[in-house]
Amino acid sequence: MGAMKKNLHSFWFNVSPWVILGTLIILAPLLAVMTIQGVDRQKSFVIELLREKGFAMIRSFEAGTRTGLGTVWSPFHLQKFLIENSVQSADIDYMVITDLDGTIIADSDPSVIGEKYGRDLPLGKIAGESAPGWRQFVRSDGADTFEVYKALATDNIVIPGRDISGDGKTPALILFIGLDTGPLAETKNADVRHTIWMGIFLFFLGFSGIISLILAQAYRSSESSLARIKVLSGTIIDKMPIGLLLLDSRKNLATINRAGEDLLSISPKAFLGKAVMDRLPRSWQDLIVELDRTGVAIEKEMDCTFGSGKTASLDMVATTLSEEKEGFIGYLFLFRDMTEMILLRKEMARNQRLASLGSLAAGIAHEIRNPLSSIKGFATYFKEKYRDKPEDGEIAGILIEEVERLNRVIGQLLDFARPMTMNRQYRSLSTLIDHTLKMIQSQATAKNILIEKDLPESKLSASIDEDRMAQVLLNLYLNAFDAMAPGGTLKVSLSSSGNGAAQISVSDTGRGIHKKDLPHVYDPYFTTKSSGTGLGLAIVHRIIEAHDGRIDITSEEGKGTTVTLLLPVEKPSESS
Repeated sequence: MGAMKKNLHSFWFNVSPWVILGTLIILAPLLAVMTIQGVDRQKSFVIELLREKGFAMIRSFEAGTRTGLGTVWSPFHLQKFLIENSVQSADIDYMVITDLDGTIIADSDPSVIGEKYGRDLPLGKIAGESAPGWRQFVRSDGADTFEVYKALATDNIVIPGRDISGDGKTPALILFIGLDTGPLAETKNADVRHTIWMGIFLFFLGFSGIISLILAQAYRSSESSLARIKVLSGTIIDKMPIGLLLLDSRKNLATINRAGEDLLSISPKAFLGKAVMDRLPRSWQDLIVELDRTGVAIEKEMDCTFGSGKTASLDMVATTLSEEKEGFIGYLFLFRDMTEMILLRKEMARNQRLASLGSLAAGIAHEIRNPLSSIKGFATYFKEKYRDKPEDGEIAGILIEEVERLNRVIGQLLDFARPMTMNRQYRSLSTLIDHTLKMIQSQATAKNILIEKDLPESKLSASIDEDRMAQVLLNLYLNAFDAMAPGGTLKVSLSSSGNGAAQISVSDTGRGIHKKDLPHVYDPYFTTKSSGTGLGLAIVHRIIEAHDGRIDITSEEGKGTTVTLLLPVEKPSESS
């Protein structure tokens, strides 16, 4: 022990402090710049995400105010519609509508109507611009707020005792929407922590590598000092929020941290020093082949399927490791689960599509429904006028039916585009299924279709909007009828999934859905039927999502289709 202390003491006197200082001077600024750049990229992404979400909400609100088909919007109507929109979206902190003087016309907090808002903004300039704007600021209560705003069209809005037409060209109402930055702030903080940890890891890895090399060359007998450094590096690696996997030159497991263990289900105690290639996703094995071929580090996003069947989207960095004397020593993988971020991106894209559809629906309703009413009126008049002429009356009757069919299509489109309101109460799912099956029994008999049901004796209840769920089930039944020839079988079953959800399955023996069409069945206007509108399953998907549920479709051509609905069930009370 005394000799070791003496050697260690001699080492620190013999190692030039300029070596350590130079190492710090090189590594610290480099890694600081990398960390700052990573944080700035994440901040820019979060701002862009909030901006696009806010703009989509504004477009959706504008579309809603134009779907009234000639209705005059008073401050009361504006206030009611504004509150409905703010309540339906958990992302909205507040919504405010002001005139050019900043006087509040409508607010998600009715108590502040009549007060001033936005005095620090050029309201006149905002009203003259067609594009929405945004700002980020800290409110008087200290809350971090992201706000989007835009001039609001006032064609069908009337404020008693006030001219809101502006100069005849410029709208004189402005909509402000404050967004909740909490969920995205959490994502940003997680990315910031990841970036900082990555910087710390690389700093300590580089610094420890240099110091370890000096220790190995100068003091091979100082095993205790090397052990302490290894413990420090191991602790940092194990606490990293990103996964790390190290394979040796024979592709056996050398190191795996806790994050990597959780994702890959590889225990270091069971597999350390053993082959693990068969437990890695095939895409990882392809990375090793490419590293062996090129020797160049790889950085990419990739979808991986693990042995358990779980799939995930990973942000991956893979490289080879080499040592000056020993040469090639192994493979290093750094990876992070990006599944939630990708789902967030897809949700943002879906919201944008829905907002665009809302604008389209409003335009269609305004431009088509009014002329259709006139056409139907004239057709009804001619049908009565030519009652004594059956041929002419029949033509007028066909015209009336086609007008009504077109009105139904437009109604479906508006139903899909409008914000969905839910009246949820706990109801028995067995009772609901029985009721809906009775409604289509006559159609089943007419098509010679057998209905089978498998309902549990115990009553499964869920918090549902009974009318909306009936709409879902009837839509699925009718789709099954359309897919089956006479003599087919419709089977409806209800069971508990075992994870706090009720499972409703609707199966048919129809023609099935082509594999390439399955990813698009929820897209608006996508249909495989010659007479369909392509909105049925899109509306079903929205209703199930509004119930905090999930819908899955499996199908095989020529054998049939099964639609599975998963709904949260009522939890039994403690007294029961």
